[in-house]
Amino acid sequence: MEKNAKKLLDKFLAGNCTPEERAIVEDWYLQMPSGKDAPNHSAIESSKAEVWTRLSPRVRSIKFVTVKHFAIAASIILCLTVGFYFMIDRNTLPLTTTTELKDILPGGHKAILTLADGTVVDLDDAKNGQIAKQNGIVIRKDKNGQLEYIIKEILNPLVTGSNTISTPRGGQYQVSLPDGTKVWLNAATTLKYPYAFAKNERAVELSGEAYFEVSKDHTRPFRVKTDEQTVEVLGTHFNINAYKNETAVKTTLLEGAVKVSNALGSVNLHPGEQSRLNSSTAKLIVDQQIDIDKEMAWKNNVFSFDNDDLQTIMRQISRWYDVDVVYEGKITSEKYVGEIPRSSNLAEVFKILELNHVHIDIKGKVLTVSGN
Repeated sequence: MEKNAKKLLDKFLAGNCTPEERAIVEDWYLQMPSGKDAPNHSAIESSKAEVWTRLSPRVRSIKFVTVKHFAIAASIILCLTVGFYFMIDRNTLPLTTTTELKDILPGGHKAILTLADGTVVDLDDAKNGQIAKQNGIVIRKDKNGQLEYIIKEILNPLVTGSNTISTPRGGQYQVSLPDGTKVWLNAATTLKYPYAFAKNERAVELSGEAYFEVSKDHTRPFRVKTDEQTVEVLGTHFNINAYKNETAVKTTLLEGAVKVSNALGSVNLHPGEQSRLNSSTAKLIVDQQIDIDKEMAWKNNVFSFDNDDLQTIMRQISRWYDVDVVYEGKITSEKYVGEIPRSSNLAEVFKILELNHVHIDIKGKVLTVSGN
């Protein structure tokens, strides 16, 4: 990242920037508190170090900027802007709003397990160790708070049933399925699966977002069914984003190969590719130019935005902080680039948004977003 910033500044000083690159440097320079010469790399470091000492440890980890007229690589823009955006007064939010937002903490490990017989288990409250036993299969919560299935013996192969694990808004969880497949569930996600897979396939149903590390089994394909598509694999790593309030269902492949299909056709993905199923057209397309780190940021406890609009960001915030969002008046059309730790409280997130022409009011757990 630092090398990219220096390279851009060197191009600027040599007069070799594209119009877009020149605009980035000039935009940074215009917002510097002082200075008459074109910025150099040491000036950036000096400015950034000066500001860094003023920030609390939690706020220091936040990097967030807007892209006003064009999409820009985050590696460049974050380097140029991490200093000057925090030169602005950090007390932008009204005191009462800041206090209320500080009370809204980020999500954590929360989930509800519903067994085949209808028994409901709050996994957040459940003690470590055995939770239940179904037809010879032990369900337990391990010392790390993760759910796992251990097959001792199948007492009756003819007896079947499904379990459902659901995370609320503000929750996430990890489960190890009976075949050894590991699944990470994002907030507001539901996964339904048999507590013992069939002999010819391993089929689960998903609503929301989850990352799968599928245990290899060439005799039993693993299938993830959502409302609009089916993903089929033998053993691989992939992520599915299938929230009902998003404009597309996204399947991102990290390792192996998957087949994504719906009523109109199918596509095959290779590592580093993503399929997108448009909810309005039901058309599947493949994108070979994706940012894996951005797609997997949620699993790594980060919000990552790359040319995303405000409403896209607010949908993620709503799910993670368990808040409802409403809009008033004209909302900024600016695009955002940057990262925010998901461990930040809501006040820290919105201090950054307030700097970029977004105003927040809060009553209870309802956030009203309006333009300044």
